[in-house]
Amino acid sequence: MSASEEAEHAVAEYLSTLGTPKTRGRQARPKPDFEAATKGITDPLAKLAAIKAERERVANIFVGDAAEEAFVKYGKAWAKIHDYDREDFAALGVSKRVLDAVFGGAQRPKAKSTSNRAPRVSTKDLADKITSKPAGAWLTLAGVMREIGGSPATVRKVLDELAEAGTLTEPIDDPKHAGKGRAAKVWERN
Repeated sequence: MSASEEAEHAVAEYLSTLGTPKTRGRQARPKPDFEAATKGITDPLAKLAAIKAERERVANIFVGDAAEEAFVKYGKAWAKIHDYDREDFAALGVSKRVLDAVFGGAQRPKAKSTSNRAPRVSTKDLADKITSKPAGAWLTLAGVMREIGGSPATVRKVLDELAEAGTLTEPIDDPKHAGKGRAAKVWERN
């Protein structure tokens, strides 16, 4: 079974248990069976190793809800792949405790980004992308910001530097501009 199939199975199995009564309280851990583990062993050091192995085996036995544990293990990755949110599972009846275990901590409302900051781009990346444009391509400050990113000051600086180097023409007013306001500056790729 692939990892994605295992995750799908774990999520489906846990969700199918929602609404069914669970055993309450702590479940007892099984006791180690040292007699069975050491049966037929006469060497005292080998017996000691068998007792240790039995104790470790019992300590590693999972006590709890196996479906819930599998959901906690795979739920977040599965939800991200299939574009589900914490709220979708909560609406289905998944408890806050399990949601906290899957998605990490209490849910904080997602704040809408009120920042109008442009995506950060290095001047080298800007220059590289601009110089990769074909000869004759027209570039505007707003067009470069929309396509590549960067702040107005950074983009203007890179465009001016490329114009000084001869990679772009000196800026002119957009000849296609019609309407109110000033025409945008246009650079042409040499």
